[in-house]
Amino acid sequence: MYLSRRKALLLLGSSCVSLLSGVAGASSGFDLGLQGQEFLAKGKFKEAIKVLQEAVKIEPNNEWLWGLLGRAYFQLKDMRAALSSFRKVLSLNPEDTYSRMMIDIISQKPLPPRREEKKKKLTPLEKKALEEERRIFAKLASKQGLGYNIKRIVLDPGHGGFDSGAVGLHRLEEKNVNLDVAKRTAQILNQYNSNLKIFFTRTEDYFVPLSARTTTANQYCADLFVSFHVNANRNRKPRGMETYFCSERASSKEAARVAKFENSVLKLEKTELVQKGYVDIEQILFLFERKRYWEAGGKVASYLQSALKKDLPLKNRGVHSANFYVLRRAKMPSILLELGFISNPEEERLLSHVDFRHKLAYSVAKGILALQNVTI
Repeated sequence: MYLSRRKALLLLGSSCVSLLSGVAGASSGFDLGLQGQEFLAKGKFKEAIKVLQEAVKIEPNNEWLWGLLGRAYFQLKDMRAALSSFRKVLSLNPEDTYSRMMIDIISQKPLPPRREEKKKKLTPLEKKALEEERRIFAKLASKQGLGYNIKRIVLDPGHGGFDSGAVGLHRLEEKNVNLDVAKRTAQILNQYNSNLKIFFTRTEDYFVPLSARTTTANQYCADLFVSFHVNANRNRKPRGMETYFCSERASSKEAARVAKFENSVLKLEKTELVQKGYVDIEQILFLFERKRYWEAGGKVASYLQSALKKDLPLKNRGVHSANFYVLRRAKMPSILLELGFISNPEEERLLSHVDFRHKLAYSVAKGILALQNVTI
């Protein structure tokens, strides 16, 4: 949703008036929501809760207000109230990925006892119910628990069409390797878990803009986004595999180099999507959420890299982060895999073999399935 700059400024001005006049002076749930959002940005979580509680009384079916309230409670470590707020969001919008992720995160640890539980004496039946609740959440928090609930996955075969990606000494093209490994990964995932919903950013050899890849993942309300690539270097000696997640700054010079190469296709795209004179409100809201998505992506990357190094005969180059355009706008945990160096003659030979690609796919699928038992 886009608002003209003038209207956006009027809205901001309206929220400032509400700030000065207090909760009673706000005319709508939207005004209070803007005020609560501003308190959240300043770290004034108690104040945010106060105005957002008033906001949801005015507009009880506004999922945006309940989501803001859930974030405020979460920051104050009131997990019961946060869980209740995020569940309310899902009752209003079952496709809200962020709230589903937050519910999964909160559910990993036992909830603290309710205040009333400390004050009054519990009946035998209440004690039994409380013990059952604690036992369930203890199971969720354990390594044998349910972990991050992955139901919808978007697989992104990097490059395609006129964008071949990296090309090996013997003319093996990255785009074809990426597509083949991604398709094999989907087949294996469906074979072992038929309940998973698997989507692709491309299914054949055609070009897909980087921005459209992430948009696809967001539109499908994915729980996980995995971008498939193979690495390359002017020096033909480097070899091995590595996993990336998104961050503002690259974790190393090598990570910055890889991100620069993967982002280079942007010059072929029209990335100016917002007209001058307009404010992208959705993008502003996303800025509040992306840190948590990126942190979750880092945990996924670390786990998956550990799983891959156990199965694959490739050098373990570890986990890194950089500002990958294809990851930065994803509203879910997202990672980018570099499964070998196509510029290394030996690894190009391996990547050209169907059996090795299947082994890559099997290892990736195995790691994704194991994420169900990992606390994200």
